[in-house]
Amino acid sequence: MTVDYSVNGNMASITLNRPELLNALSFDMIKEITSILKSVKKDQSINFVLFKAKGEKAFCSGGDVVKFYEEKFTNRFKLRKEFFYQEYKLNHTIKKFPKPIISFVNGICMGGGVGLSAHGSIMVVSERVKFAMPETAIGLFPDVGAGNLLSSLPGELGAYLALTGKRLNSADLLSLGIAKYCVPYNKFNSLEEILVKAKDIQAIESKIKSFVIKPESKMFPVLNDEISNCFKFENVEDIISELEKSESDWAEEAIDLIGKMSPTSLKITLRQIKLARNMSFEEDLIMEYRLSQGCMRGHDFYEGVRSVLVDKDHTPRWKPKLLKRVTKKMVNSHFISLGKNDLKLGLRKR
Repeated sequence: MTVDYSVNGNMASITLNRPELLNALSFDMIKEITSILKSVKKDQSINFVLFKAKGEKAFCSGGDVVKFYEEKFTNRFKLRKEFFYQEYKLNHTIKKFPKPIISFVNGICMGGGVGLSAHGSIMVVSERVKFAMPETAIGLFPDVGAGNLLSSLPGELGAYLALTGKRLNSADLLSLGIAKYCVPYNKFNSLEEILVKAKDIQAIESKIKSFVIKPESKMFPVLNDEISNCFKFENVEDIISELEKSESDWAEEAIDLIGKMSPTSLKITLRQIKLARNMSFEEDLIMEYRLSQGCMRGHDFYEGVRSVLVDKDHTPRWKPKLLKRVTKKMVNSHFISLGKNDLKLGLRKR
């Protein structure tokens, strides 16, 4: 089993059990978690849900995108449509779930792992988390509701994180408000043992607070204004130009990171983050599903997966190769309504 489920006291525990693959989310795992939450919602004896993961290396490294790459060489398009569709519906379920969802996050938490943990009631991180939305490196964009999450951060921090795929640590997550508490990893089991009797969110938080440590971020809020000044622009070229004027180490790192990313992904991602500011969570997910299918029709996603996860040569051949060759028409094509194939969350489509 790649998802373990158990009930202990007032708590339903959902454990990602694929440690050999850094708990990467498969389509079957998404369907299983969705089914479990549907059952938990109806069970009046369960007061809250705990997400956790097996192994010490990762909570969840993201979606199992290699399967999409493999499907490209067939005449099927089922997985590339259905995976994102069901994953985003699961993200919505978590966000709107009527019972508290708590996540214990240790190690790598990226992509799909962010979708599982960041939209619940409380994210508890250990002292050794590596958090990122690095999708522009594989020709994609920060999805699973990350448009909503990142665009709500102060200033232009969301655009910075989305374009660069910058890795954050536990202290950074606390400072940004993405995680609520930091608890030493060696205390996770002890905390879980006392949580099982909690009956509501107040009792849960009270028990968590007795284990909390408070690491301090070296980046935030120290660099908030500098970052926002560079990432306030409407196009990626202007952002790079402003970064080049800075003599700071963080700006040099940002230029280096952006230079490795898919030019098409950079442009659709910046527009995504800007638009998401004025969208509800549901509207953002509908937009992201359109973007996902646009990326599945293109070139860079498959090239990015090949470079990073299949051949692992880390030398992607993007098309177009240069930012200036990514036209508005190319970008706009990712945002067009899919009509009857749009993501359906019980809302009128935009």
